[in-house]
Amino acid sequence: MKGILIASVLAAFAITVIDSLSCEHCESFNSSCISEIVNCGNESISCVESSVNSTLGESLYSYENKFCSEINCINNSNSVVVSFMVRVSDNQQFSFASQCCQGDACPDNKDPVKESESARADTQIQCPSCYSYNTTNCKENTQSCSQGERCVHIIADHVNGNKVELKGCSNIDEATCDILTPGNVTVGEFTFQMVNCINEITTTTPTTVTTTPSTSTSLKASFISSVFGSLLLLKLLF
Repeated sequence: MKGILIASVLAAFAITVIDSLSCEHCESFNSSCISEIVNCGNESISCVESSVNSTLGESLYSYENKFCSEINCINNSNSVVVSFMVRVSDNQQFSFASQCCQGDACPDNKDPVKESESARADTQIQCPSCYSYNTTNCKENTQSCSQGERCVHIIADHVNGNKVELKGCSNIDEATCDILTPGNVTVGEFTFQMVNCINEITTTTPTTVTTTPSTSTSLKASFISSVFGSLLLLKLLF
């Protein structure tokens, strides 16, 4: 009887813990995501938040989604928080922000685009730059980087089936590069198939090389001049 009572108390405690998980919930496209706190179902153990902000093609696109999830953030790569942007030109950039938080609502992510703009300072770093959606046709240009940016090449899939390829300057940090570089790493709603971070690619100005005639070349030229001088003298004498 005592054992049954203890089991009942533990079961009730477990149900209480599961039911106590609450997450922000909302989904929006090209508008503000007005979230509300919802109580998650018994199968949900985590809160997931993902967002995209893009000006690729010089058209504004934004997406945000917050929801309860069955993902176990602690035991796999979904516990990683990513927040960075890739700039393919001065007017075209793409930013990711995604995180998964187990047992509690996620804290607010900083906007990586605003951070980059506030720290904008030209450097000598230049990167190959291009983008493509759901294709492999990424025609490269060259993009000058700002302070704190590095060259990247990223291919990422979204759960909705869309794929984006990006090359350009990014404010991605070293820790995030180390986590995503192995490839096929899933964070929230994104699977990063490939992330290649390059410290810098700089342009170099061609140098003009001035050569000085060697000693043997100078002696040869002097000998030839002497021969022609002797021949001219003989001609004058005869």
